[in-house]
Amino acid sequence: MSAAFWESLSFLEVALRNAIDREMTSIHARKSRSGHWIFDDALELGRDAGGPSRHRQPYLDVSTAIRRDRSNGMPISPGQVISELPFGFWHQMVSKRQSFLWPDLAAAFPNSPRRSQALVHDPVSRLRTFRNRIGHHHRIWSIDSAGRYADLLVVAGFLDVDLRDWVESRSRIPHLIASRP
Repeated sequence: MSAAFWESLSFLEVALRNAIDREMTSIHARKSRSGHWIFDDALELGRDAGGPSRHRQPYLDVSTAIRRDRSNGMPISPGQVISELPFGFWHQMVSKRQSFLWPDLAAAFPNSPRRSQALVHDPVSRLRTFRNRIGHHHRIWSIDSAGRYADLLVVAGFLDVDLRDWVESRSRIPHLIASRP
């Protein structure tokens, strides 16, 4: 079950990351800002919030990704840094703490029935917790797998109906849920 979820969660994570990046890039351009939003030159995402080089979330994750890229000899490009960011970063981007972004960021979820931040944040939050349990090899047998699968499909559908259908057509999760002893 964990392996099957990992596959579907991976598809969702890439789509979520790309959708948020696309909207943040658009916001950045509309505000006529130079550079790329991920480097937080506008200091909206917690860069230097506690003083020079003393970052808060979500920028702390960006700083960690940059440090990791440097130590691995990777280029410090927006695409490289974004690819290193954990699911938790994307969860934070749709969290209430970043509500100032939501009016614009809501466009990343064009199929959401309302522009409500909670409609996106709540299932993403549950998926983050669930994904972390899987990633740390914790047991998941007592967790509502059907509910988490529904969350996954809901968020995928908010992003793109074709993505939802694509994930659903490839997922092994429904079969495993149905065959659960």
